[in-house]
Amino acid sequence: MKKQGFIPIALLLSVSLFAFVWAAPVTTVPWNGYVGAVSFTFDDALKNQIDNLKPILEELSSVKVTFFVTNMSNGLQGNAAGFAALANAGHEIGNHTQSHGHMTGQSESELNGEIVDFAGTIEKTLESAGAKVKVVSFAAPFCETNESVQKIIAKRHFNNRNCGWHGRNMWETQPEMFNIQAKIWTRSGATLPEMLSAMDTAAFIGDFSGANPWDVQVTGGSWLVVLNHGVTDDTGDDYAINPGDIKEIMQRAIENKLWTASFGTVSAYYRAHFVIDAAESVSSEDGFTVSWKIPDEHMPEKVLLRVKIDTQGVGEDAVVEQGGVVIVPESDGTFVVDFMAASLKVRKARAGEVGGGDKPDSTAVSDSSETLGIMRTPSVLGVTSANYAVFDLNGNCLGTSNGFVVPDRMPKGVYIVRATAAGAAPVVKVVRK
Repeated sequence: MKKQGFIPIALLLSVSLFAFVWAAPVTTVPWNGYVGAVSFTFDDALKNQIDNLKPILEELSSVKVTFFVTNMSNGLQGNAAGFAALANAGHEIGNHTQSHGHMTGQSESELNGEIVDFAGTIEKTLESAGAKVKVVSFAAPFCETNESVQKIIAKRHFNNRNCGWHGRNMWETQPEMFNIQAKIWTRSGATLPEMLSAMDTAAFIGDFSGANPWDVQVTGGSWLVVLNHGVTDDTGDDYAINPGDIKEIMQRAIENKLWTASFGTVSAYYRAHFVIDAAESVSSEDGFTVSWKIPDEHMPEKVLLRVKIDTQGVGEDAVVEQGGVVIVPESDGTFVVDFMAASLKVRKARAGEVGGGDKPDSTAVSDSSETLGIMRTPSVLGVTSANYAVFDLNGNCLGTSNGFVVPDRMPKGVYIVRATAAGAAPVVKVVRK
């Protein structure tokens, strides 16, 4: 006779697990909330990039690009001061090998010298010139790699820019991090009208219903990577682009509301979304925690993601925090979180604390094109005075400030301002100067 009320142990365990592990509650907003993205990359550490492109980038301050430097023809060493200034302005410096050789025919020892050792050389050279950088992005010379080469690249970098005729990367497609495609500029090939059209395609502007079936189907905004070399009016250089043309292309990207960020920034955002979007939550007494694994130790030290978080199970006044710092939602209800923190917590608001939940906090400062993420301010917590420190995105302290502003002495770029005050949790605001 079967005993009444008997429940198999396996069933008990499954019920217990069901009670404490929830479905994935975090969803990354595609391309940081823009319609698509574009990363302009420039190879070979050429002086004309500093002379002719740097003034354009200073004018179009929202555009951040990547320079893949090499010491071929003394490029890095001869132009270190100029590239250090570009790095301090928020542009990425990547690795294009020591001598720009054909890597697939090199020995492991040679590859280590060309790739791994040279990454350290870049950092030391630019530090001597006044810029502290972390090299995380790579671009293979001549777009030549194989499995052996990629293993060496992975010792020091988390990505590799390669070549592909369209250079588009779709949001829903898992990226091959060491084979990211790029569209190459040449005067005889990718003409100015074609590049302007590529900016439209990345922003999903146009009718793509008649696209060839063998082409990558355009179903929404995408990430376009562009491979450039020199920036000069010298028409004898087929790989060089006229300064006026690159400016027009960048202006089209801005007009199309594309996210114009560096190769490392977008590729990290792109890679991270496949991880955090699949992360499950574990419940606790006052809410739940979401944790995930960092897929590559060589990713940038900070990877800021704009995400939607399902907090309904906790309540409309739920609080989202990372590392003990409360994150105030943006004006559209999304949150900007640091993927490299590897976890976030959603909990019920405590006594005297105003939560955000699925709607913006009325006490929070609204986000804008000048702000990537905003945390709770000391005034909200009732603190009237605080000490403010300014950091770069690598966590290096650059000095102090009078409030959540970047001092005039610092170049344009993205910074982190951290406020500390007695009796209150640290407060962080990410701002763009």
